[in-house]
Amino acid sequence: STRKAMNFLFDPKSEHVEKKYGLVVGHVQSGKTANYTGLISRAADSGYNVIVVLAGLHNNLRRQTQLRLERELMGRSRHPDGHHVRAPQNYDWINLTTEEDDFQELPTSAFLSSGNPVIAVIKKNKAPLTKIRDMFLNYPEEKRSKLNLLIIDDEADHATINTRKREEMVEGDSEFYDWLEEEYDEDDWT
Repeated sequence: STRKAMNFLFDPKSEHVEKKYGLVVGHVQSGKTANYTGLISRAADSGYNVIVVLAGLHNNLRRQTQLRLERELMGRSRHPDGHHVRAPQNYDWINLTTEEDDFQELPTSAFLSSGNPVIAVIKKNKAPLTKIRDMFLNYPEEKRSKLNLLIIDDEADHATINTRKREEMVEGDSEFYDWLEEEYDEDDWT
């Protein structure tokens, strides 16, 4: 359940800094996406303010995940069969990606002051991974220290972390993962 998984993540309101990594495995069509959608919702309610979903290597998978999260997490679109939720009443998601566009850029770090959670659904390709890494690196340290980052790798594929030797990883991935491990003391991998 999402409550059990949430108990394994660090508490973003705690003063104690720690890294946590996890793995959730399931069969095809077993409800993994629904489960991590619920986990993202709980994480946002608990104080995580930046969620990054790595949605495979191709546009069709990224777009599919984007649309599903817009319906089942953010309440921004309706499904003809009723598979959607209402928008949260206590906050509004800041979406860094759209149905058509992978991560591009944010002009400033002002979104961090809004109190609204931020979500990006990106492909595991060099360009979007580098852009999001560079965006965070360009923020002042005081802003970066306030990020409670949850990263969910939705697709177990050849670009998933630690599936190959560093020199054999898809170009750009090792730089992104190395940066995450070095930069953030409070990151969760699920």
